[in-house]
Amino acid sequence: MTPLLNSFAMRLEVFHSIKVFTIPVLWLLVGSPVAADIKLPAMFTDHMVLQADQSVPVWGWAEPGEDVSVLVAGQTHTVKTDGAGHWRVQLDPLKSGAVGTLTVQGSNRIVISDVLAGEIWLASGQSNMHFNFLQKVPNLESILSDSDDPWIRQFTVVRNDKLQTPQDLAGVWRAANRVNLTSSRTDGDSAVAYFFSREIRRRLNRPVGVLHASIGATPIQTWMPGGMGYEKMISPLAPYSIRGAIWYQGESNVQRSQADIYGDLFSKQVASWRTLWGQGNFPFLYVQIAPFRYSPKRIGPAKDHPVSPTELPRFWEVQAAALERIPNSGMAVIHDSITDLDNIHPADKRVPGERLARIALAKTYGMQDVSYEGPRYREMSIEETRIRLTFSAVGSGLVTRDGQPPTLFEIAGENQRFEPAEAIIEGETVIVQCSSISKPVAVRFGWSEEARPNLMNKEGLPAAPFRTDKW
Repeated sequence: MTPLLNSFAMRLEVFHSIKVFTIPVLWLLVGSPVAADIKLPAMFTDHMVLQADQSVPVWGWAEPGEDVSVLVAGQTHTVKTDGAGHWRVQLDPLKSGAVGTLTVQGSNRIVISDVLAGEIWLASGQSNMHFNFLQKVPNLESILSDSDDPWIRQFTVVRNDKLQTPQDLAGVWRAANRVNLTSSRTDGDSAVAYFFSREIRRRLNRPVGVLHASIGATPIQTWMPGGMGYEKMISPLAPYSIRGAIWYQGESNVQRSQADIYGDLFSKQVASWRTLWGQGNFPFLYVQIAPFRYSPKRIGPAKDHPVSPTELPRFWEVQAAALERIPNSGMAVIHDSITDLDNIHPADKRVPGERLARIALAKTYGMQDVSYEGPRYREMSIEETRIRLTFSAVGSGLVTRDGQPPTLFEIAGENQRFEPAEAIIEGETVIVQCSSISKPVAVRFGWSEEARPNLMNKEGLPAAPFRTDKW
């Protein structure tokens, strides 16, 4: 080989050697692919509460094909992530009480401390569920001074309208105490959910955790598939194991004059949540919204379209009918606790919270000594010039709250013109009549947006408004 060719060959060899060598050098400089850290939903953090006595899912995200192990209470569950990096394990049922730590191990290690197992409920709705103890609550100082209980906890979802994936959900678990219950005006713990939890905790002697996701001024459509509340706050919580749900919502739909369609919407909303969780017909307990003077006010959605004075009574009727339409449901009636008909946000959140708890204790937990509903209209019979009304859920007897004759009964003849009626209690029935109506055909009770009737059972639970006609 000539010197010229020999020199060229040597340079070519050096070039190839550099080319072969520089590829791994550059790879090292850039860095080798690193497995994605395991991530957990926001609910899986310190101080969390898991549902006791039933299989509990734990899930999250990691590198596709990665082995992930979950260790808790002597259990170890290992799973390989799918092609999208999702993973999920099912824990064996946990006993109620302190669990200790929950550890998730993969390319990284996550240790969650102070874990409890107990009763988990989902709480949602609009402002009356959202309000916390920074709002006006009767006897607040007494409540806060006795509120310290590490076995009562809430996870409040932080509203984020721009949330893109379930991984973006944010929130924090807080135990009940003075500081935590008054920690945040916008993202604080629900007062209704606290009173609900406190009653369940006292009666069952178990930890109680609440997943709280609510937004003020929202109609029910917000909480159905496609709605912002459902997509950004409810869906990312599933399938966190729960015992049931409590719901306080409806004022915004009354302001939209939507009593006629609310029944169908409510049924679809409950069905969609139950489908999302895949736990069957879990208990769905709700508050019959409070009396309020909607018709003279031009606020919110009613600013340009005034609300009819009968819109709220018809809405109550729809809510009561939902007890038959929606399996495993319960309704707390609260009109007797209302003191200000010009405040759409009743100050007393203890009554709805504790009455929801009574329904849960009786119907979900099977406590037969707990009364959970007031008198409910069952049927009527015409007795010449008067009408006899029969009720269910009379408990140990019908009475009135103030010892006076039953109030806010009306009676009508065939002309469909209602007049105030006299009413007396006779056993488990109420007899109503009006001297100006000789042939009565229909009765209405509490049929006014301002209605706070006094009929109740001896257990102190009020009768819900109703009508016997469909006029």
